[in-house]
Amino acid sequence: MTAVEKKRKITYCQAPHSPRVKKGNKVVVSKALVKQGVTNLTPKIHVKRGDIVMLMSGSKQVGRGKTGKVLSVLASKGKVVVEGINVVSKATRARTAMAKGGLIKREAPIFASRVMLFCTQCKNPTRIQHKMLDNGKKVRVCKKCGEAFSS
Repeated sequence: MTAVEKKRKITYCQAPHSPRVKKGNKVVVSKALVKQGVTNLTPKIHVKRGDIVMLMSGSKQVGRGKTGKVLSVLASKGKVVVEGINVVSKATRARTAMAKGGLIKREAPIFASRVMLFCTQCKNPTRIQHKMLDNGKKVRVCKKCGEAFSS
């Protein structure tokens, strides 16, 4: 631990946001994303890129109850980008004479705590369990039906 890290004061808050450095070398961290007292302030994400997930909370407009594939994981922010969920429109201007301007629809990141892994075998959102195979490989398993998730 460096001298700079020792001087920092870590303050924990309820709101789920990524770590921010405030005035006076204070770091504001969310209790929802990291455990209190840890030195590594990057949140642990329970899903990986390529997983099928279901959005459990949020408005119907965002896509609560919909399933989609995880396109990318932003671990430092504690967010994931899911295909077809939280689609936003972005206005773009035509930069050249050939390029067209207009509205571009794309997926925006959402907090990883709002999604749950979706088991295709039992057709339900589920938590995961870790099991060791005979060959020594660690796999993620559905808690409800015991089906292994492909990684």
